[in-house]
Amino acid sequence: MKKLITFITIFFWGINSLSAQELIAVNHLSGGSEFFTRLDSAVAHSANGDYIYLPGTALMDIGNLIIDKGVHIIGAGIYPDSCYATGTTFLTGNITIVSGADNGSLQGFMLTGTLTFGTSHADQHVSSYFVSRCNLNTISLSFNGSDTTTSSFLFRENIIRGHVYGGHSNASFRNNILEGQLNYFYGATFLHNDFLWGSNRTLNFYVKNSTFSNNIFKNPCVAYYGWNTIYCTNNNYYYNLFNGPIGFYYDYLGYCVANLNGFGNLSGNHENVPNEQIYTSQSGNTYDIHHNYHLIAGSPGINGGSDGTDVGIYGGEPFKDGMLPVNPHIQFKYVSGSTSPNGTLNIHFKVAAQEK
Repeated sequence: MKKLITFITIFFWGINSLSAQELIAVNHLSGGSEFFTRLDSAVAHSANGDYIYLPGTALMDIGNLIIDKGVHIIGAGIYPDSCYATGTTFLTGNITIVSGADNGSLQGFMLTGTLTFGTSHADQHVSSYFVSRCNLNTISLSFNGSDTTTSSFLFRENIIRGHVYGGHSNASFRNNILEGQLNYFYGATFLHNDFLWGSNRTLNFYVKNSTFSNNIFKNPCVAYYGWNTIYCTNNNYYYNLFNGPIGFYYDYLGYCVANLNGFGNLSGNHENVPNEQIYTSQSGNTYDIHHNYHLIAGSPGINGGSDGTDVGIYGGEPFKDGMLPVNPHIQFKYVSGSTSPNGTLNIHFKVAAQEK
């Protein structure tokens, strides 16, 4: 209820504002709320545990935002159909998260730039950071992606368009759609993800001792090795679905060569599954809001995961269609263009709680 009151307060504040600028609300854990027009100002005036609510907006330029507190930043969502009343939250710029932001989270927006943890080795260590239901570009889990970090991360139900540089971390990725390659992971977990991968010569680099379970790989090869191993070793693959063999490299004629050197444990995988037996309606190697990523009837991935649920994003704790954030969402709003003769303003809201 407290979160819902915050949303309604934002809206009425906007009605009474002298300008049409969109407002960012900081809901303080200690009590009370404040309103800002810039996200960096909202972060500067927040404290650990505070919630920062972003409005739906066609464009919000955040520049190079640095977050050094364990705050929770929540947008209105990224799907136009689901955010008809509020608008989607679209951020242009970069976000850098540094030491001090332990236990923080990001949710419900699209980011055009890079999400990076740290500006140097000294400030890149962040514990228990959670990112969900965002549409993101390149991600670096340490300041340069290859420097080793002690941070812990959970990425869940995101669209990730760019490459992911893991900082040799043991991060967990669950129920995400990924288009780019993986680099510099050690002991990481990838569970119920869809790897679309925009090139059939997919390159994983320095991914070691990690576990891939119940994922969909929409490409013949797990990794492109050429004639060398590029340091991907001892990775385990359980109950994944592959459009082709679990291959290690393409030869010089362009054929995918199945080569299991460097693999760890393999069990229950579904190999050589043609495209027409994977998704209900999908093509290409990039995410499209108009595609249907549910498994098509008769797919071997249906109930084909190690947990008895579907492989891919709709298995396990399934991907939420519409990707709305967890807070109550305004489904409909109407504000009359003028008051009645007695000064009454006709306003109608419809708000729905989110089950998850």
